[in-house]
Amino acid sequence: MTLAAILAPLLALAIVARGMGFLPLLGVAAALDMLVGGQQALNLSGAALALVFSILPPLFLLRYQVDTPQERSRVTAPFLALGLMVLLLLTSARAGMVVFPSGLCVIVAGLVAVVCRQGMIWQWAGLQACVQGALMAGVTAQRGVLVGVAGVAGAVVLVQGGLCIHRVLPRLSALRATGVRRARRPEHDAPKGDSA
Repeated sequence: MTLAAILAPLLALAIVARGMGFLPLLGVAAALDMLVGGQQALNLSGAALALVFSILPPLFLLRYQVDTPQERSRVTAPFLALGLMVLLLLTSARAGMVVFPSGLCVIVAGLVAVVCRQGMIWQWAGLQACVQGALMAGVTAQRGVLVGVAGVAGAVVLVQGGLCIHRVLPRLSALRATGVRRARRPEHDAPKGDSA
């Protein structure tokens, strides 16, 4: 087990706590873990998909105003279960032991983000984390079908999430244009003083 495979569940847990900001780091860790196993076509394609699915959403969000909904207090059991899984992963990472699959930890972290968070950005990040975990599991098990299915699912999540955010979130360019119009309006609409 590589250091990247150990870091991936921790980064997925950071996605649950903080949102989309840790998604590119998770993609880089997943890609590094996939490339360590060898340079086969399956490893290379899985690493490339991991990078694409982790870098495109934050770049897309730079054009929109991020929503910050008030989070309701939720039961902490899913977070504790996820922390337990990460501890099992760390304790089973000794040589000669059957390691606890890091891809499964990443998938569970993504599901926790989808279930426990209300914000659309967290939902999108959680689904992308699930895709990263499925890619890691497919490359680790050398299952091309699983990598292909995860790639198709990641593309669907990427497009659908982007369309939903495009419909709901306001664009920064429109907000800037509105601010410029409001700044100029008082100059033209200012009442003229009474002439004595």
